[in-house]
Amino acid sequence: MNGLGADHTAWALQLGALSRHFDVVCFDNPGVGQTRGPDGPYSTELFADVAVALLDDLAIERAHVVGASMGGTIAQQIALRHPGRVLSLQVHCSWARCDAYLEALFRSWQACADGLAPLDLARQLWLWVFTPLHYAEVGVAELERDVAANAHPQSAASFRAQAEACIAHDVLDRLGEISAPTLVSVGDSDLLTPARHSFALKERIPGALLHIWPAMGHAPFWEVPDEFNELTRVFAEAS
Repeated sequence: MNGLGADHTAWALQLGALSRHFDVVCFDNPGVGQTRGPDGPYSTELFADVAVALLDDLAIERAHVVGASMGGTIAQQIALRHPGRVLSLQVHCSWARCDAYLEALFRSWQACADGLAPLDLARQLWLWVFTPLHYAEVGVAELERDVAANAHPQSAASFRAQAEACIAHDVLDRLGEISAPTLVSVGDSDLLTPARHSFALKERIPGALLHIWPAMGHAPFWEVPDEFNELTRVFAEAS
């Protein structure tokens, strides 16, 4: 599952590698990309139910569920609301309860969405996602071209509605109900969702494993895709 404002192309660096080992389903959450409806208000519960409805349509009984950032909150809800559908759970760079600091950040982005074009909003978000090293060695020029060429840009209203779902997400006191084998990961330099959120997930999900990405921010799946793909594959195959 994708993060706030991201469509399925956010997993471009994972699809080829993981498709060699699994049947991979990657889709757009409601409010972004080419998914139509349901209209807001959005919630992580709604997003989870939509994801499971897609599994129903594809006749997939159980799946390894992988989510990053907002996608990680959706993954948590799938494990709680539809436990029989989850073979294993991976929650990357996410949170179980939105604290005051994270809410303030989302609120600032909601305000930006009203006044900025999609590319300019993305530039603001990327500052919280990528490390300084990524800017120095790789940059975001390719991402900028992709956003500028996107035939299905997200509307400001949909971005705000997705952000509201991020703010409202709170399953901290229910994490002990998760029974699926679970991997939690976070970058040690993640500005957007600092490691304290992942520590809370690891502590409360029975038997959860925690992986810390060294010198990494909010997007290991972009910055170190080979390492991310290997971790994802090994955990799923062992579950």
